[in-house]
Amino acid sequence: MKTTLLAAALMAVLISSAGAQDNDRLAEASLDHEGHVQVPARAEVLGNPSRRSQTPPTWCRPCLFYAGDFDTNASDANGLSNEFDLTVSTGAAGYTPFIVPKGKTWTVTGLFTDNIMLIEVLDPRTIPFEIRKGIPKAGGNGGELVCDGKKPGSLTPLPQNWFGYPWAAAKVEHIKGCRLPAGKYWMSVVPYCTNQNDSYCNDYRAFLANDDGAMAQRFGPLEPANNSFFNSKFYGANWDPSSKWQTSSRFSVGVEGTAK
Repeated sequence: MKTTLLAAALMAVLISSAGAQDNDRLAEASLDHEGHVQVPARAEVLGNPSRRSQTPPTWCRPCLFYAGDFDTNASDANGLSNEFDLTVSTGAAGYTPFIVPKGKTWTVTGLFTDNIMLIEVLDPRTIPFEIRKGIPKAGGNGGELVCDGKKPGSLTPLPQNWFGYPWAAAKVEHIKGCRLPAGKYWMSVVPYCTNQNDSYCNDYRAFLANDDGAMAQRFGPLEPANNSFFNSKFYGANWDPSSKWQTSSRFSVGVEGTAK
């Protein structure tokens, strides 16, 4: 009963946001605020990450890094706006850190972000990706752009859902010429639904899923905690530390490719 009521409440808020004349002010960046769902974080959830898995998830192949699954049982299960659509009309993007280990060089061929979505669709199918380095600890600018572009995207449905809303990996593949020496980087992949003639885009929202719970299927170097950033002209976020917008310490993303 609680799940049904919360799902209905979230649907009502999302529809009213999309249909209102001034939806720029009604759309919320944090999923719990959008749906008015209380998900207070607990310190024990944010620490003690699970051990690295020896087998990457099926949607990360060949996998270099996977931050871990969205955990529906975590006390702070949440998502941060990661979308370009008719509601968030100038877009929003989360930037999640990953580490290329000392002595290694990664050749990146694919990137993905795990998103909680109201509707599983991409329209247009071509979506942007970025990898950056050198973002200041306090934010304020996006550091240096290392690899970027637009590629045909795909959505891989994933097994979890949050109060009835699906979880899907928005992925770009066949990236070329992206070689990363050892160091820290930040990545983004943003789902799009901007086609005014597509009725699915009218009520579309997408939120980058956090992985602050069990981090099941985590693979590769541990994602640095409390080091993600949020950039969105729509929300007035200028490369803000994501902690300014919600308590999530890590987000669910992945990197595909080969290592030397």
